[in-house]
Amino acid sequence: MYDSTKLVTVDGTVTNFQWTNPHVLLWVTGSTTAGEAPTLWTVELPTSPGNLKRMGWSKRSLKGGDKVLVELNPLRDGKHGGSFKKATVPATGQVLLANPVSKGADGGANYGPDEAKNEQGADKPKSKWGCVMAPDADSNAWPAFAVALGALFLTRRRPKRQF
Repeated sequence: MYDSTKLVTVDGTVTNFQWTNPHVLLWVTGSTTAGEAPTLWTVELPTSPGNLKRMGWSKRSLKGGDKVLVELNPLRDGKHGGSFKKATVPATGQVLLANPVSKGADGGANYGPDEAKNEQGADKPKSKWGCVMAPDADSNAWPAFAVALGALFLTRRRPKRQF
């Protein structure tokens, strides 16, 4: 649906920010080049409000009338819409990111809180539940991870039902 090989920047104003499941939606009236007539862009964020909240977002992160620069992967059919990558609010300098686990088309880190922290040299935060994280797709650690995961499920016993 979206062309992940292209990145478009829309300079405009937030028309609406819809904080609903399964995906948050953002409408921005703006243009991609200087001098172009502003048009309405529909931007889908890649995850749910619950996940965004855990990344530091709130339903008030963006509001109607906010000036923004939105980076997105455009729709393949050429219509004015796309998949959200990053938003910058020039008035405050705030940068909003929403894709914590994917890699970019060039193999580099895509936008997300964990990648942004790593690019600045800080360690990735650990899960409060101490969950084991799966290795990166291009990692050689997958065979060992699969064996460990399989062993975990094979050794787990189900309680007997009491009638």
